[in-house]
Amino acid sequence: MQLTSDEVTPGLVVLLDTATLRTAGGAQTNAVRDVHGDRAVVGPHDFLIVGVVVGDHDDAARGTDGSHTHCAAVPLFPKSAVGNQPLLNALKSGGANDWRTADTYFSHWQHWRVPIASLLEASSQDVTTPATRRRYAADDRQALDDVRAWETRNRAEYRDA
Repeated sequence: MQLTSDEVTPGLVVLLDTATLRTAGGAQTNAVRDVHGDRAVVGPHDFLIVGVVVGDHDDAARGTDGSHTHCAAVPLFPKSAVGNQPLLNALKSGGANDWRTADTYFSHWQHWRVPIASLLEASSQDVTTPATRRRYAADDRQALDDVRAWETRNRAEYRDA
């Protein structure tokens, strides 16, 4: 079932098509791009929403007018690599058992800023329903803040994705 803007909250894990994100516009990443290539993820990829920005305020809740501007997210990976950190399976909920028991990592060095409208458009391949949406640290804001804290230590500036 199609994701709605009301469901876009910190802790949501959603499959996004990065080609659609790029086409829809407004998405930015701080993934390294150098002479060896662009390290920004491509194709359909799982992302963890670590923050929602409402206007100029970064908050887990919607603004008083119900508007969302964009979210902060990190792509997730099934294998470890240099600079990756595992998510704790005990903090996973929703989805099928393989999500809750599978090894999952995020990179310290790749964050994305995604307009909510672009995220909704790019999530069309996510097959979860409102009842089975995948979440991480749904009741542990500190765990999400710990993931997001790497954004300020990133070696690269944000750029258009």
